[in-house]
Amino acid sequence: MTQSRRTIENLVQQGVLPLEHADTAALELEMYPTKRTWLSFFDKAALIIGTIALVLSLVFFIAYNWLNMGKIGKFALVEGALVLTIALHVILYFRRRFQLAQQLLLLVASIITGSLLAVFGQVYQTGADTWQLFFGWALLIIPWVLIARLPALWLVWLGLVNASLILYIDVVDILFTDYIYQDILQVATLAILNLVALILWLFNIENKHNPHSSFYKTIFSKTLLSRTSLVKTTSSKTALSKSAAYQTALPTKSSLHWSTYVVGLLSTYFITYLAIITVFDEVKILPLLITLSLWASWCGFMLWRFYRRHTDLLMLTYLCGSVIAVVMVWAGKLLLDDWEAGGFLLLALLLIAMSSATVVWLRRIARFDRRGHESELLAQTRGDYE
Repeated sequence: MTQSRRTIENLVQQGVLPLEHADTAALELEMYPTKRTWLSFFDKAALIIGTIALVLSLVFFIAYNWLNMGKIGKFALVEGALVLTIALHVILYFRRRFQLAQQLLLLVASIITGSLLAVFGQVYQTGADTWQLFFGWALLIIPWVLIARLPALWLVWLGLVNASLILYIDVVDILFTDYIYQDILQVATLAILNLVALILWLFNIENKHNPHSSFYKTIFSKTLLSRTSLVKTTSSKTALSKSAAYQTALPTKSSLHWSTYVVGLLSTYFITYLAIITVFDEVKILPLLITLSLWASWCGFMLWRFYRRHTDLLMLTYLCGSVIAVVMVWAGKLLLDDWEAGGFLLLALLLIAMSSATVVWLRRIARFDRRGHESELLAQTRGDYE
């Protein structure tokens, strides 16, 4: 059941929204997709799929005909596609049309840039390390990433930075460290990088427009106008003024962009891996304390940001999954020294207990968050009409 339908049902049960207006509220809130919604969805989906198909066809065409094409042909094809893409973007930009197409063209140009670097390296056999390809790719597309302001392109850029760091630390020998501590340093660097990326994402790419806020505003407007027919002393002008006042006083709920969840998943993976990497190798107490402290700090940040400040169940699910993984790995190290059956039984019971507690906690948060908004909604509405 969706949030909109659940809230309408609760409003009807509480007597705030008359039953005869429930269907009207559902239509106004676009609970059922309209023809315009479907057309907009298929229009954007076809544009995105077609763009991805075009850029992949270029890459596969060059790869399939690599032996049959000369150097000039290879560079002419890739560079011609790059120039054509940038030219189309410039034309659309000056005409101020098709904003999504402009962003997708810059995404295509960024991918073609990587293909051009790969062709250059293969044709001239530069002998450069692999990390230099990804680093140069990420460096060259920075202007287009900033111009496009497309979350998908930012994710591509973040992936290139992660790949370059992984490959760079693999080939570079750090002084005064052996292979064990170099692995820890590599994972710690990636964990810190993605945590910083998540924090910046929350500040810059978080969706400022709150769809839940507009949802409650519409509910209030419809409800207040319907209650005027029941209260003789309230005129339509008063109801409209109260509806406008509610639009500035309604409680809001955090709504994150989908790209934020991708960055959060990356941060969760690397910080969790950092917390369990020391289990598999014997390390000194100081690196162990540092890695666990970084993981505990990340847990504290996630709990504060997505529970205390603004509730977000998916991010809290990431947090719970990380805690379960770390606890299970460390418990396995303590309980499975002799690989006895009792140790596996304890681990199974521990996993069941932690999973059940996590589900109960997340459901309680979801129920409390929903009821908190609805109870405030009902209290404000009743207080103005009693």
